[in-house]
Amino acid sequence: MAKKEVKTVGVKEGIGAGVIGLGLIFLFLPSTIQKIADLEFIASEAFAMLSGSVLVLSIFTILAGLAVMFAKSDEE
Repeated sequence: MAKKEVKTVGVKEGIGAGVIGLGLIFLFLPSTIQKIADLEFIASEAFAMLSGSVLVLSIFTILAGLAVMFAKSDEE
């Protein structure tokens, strides 16, 4: 019989998943920002720039989380 190797989730995968989670939170921030910008007492002139920069930041954060998860380490 061939010995079956059991793989476990390590710290690296946990950190990667946490960073991806932060990226997903960033991804949903523009909708929340729009709800705040619709309030009467808030001037919302910079909404488009803020929304676009948050979306770009979320994409970079998700890619960084994937890079952490799939990076090879010496500990394995």
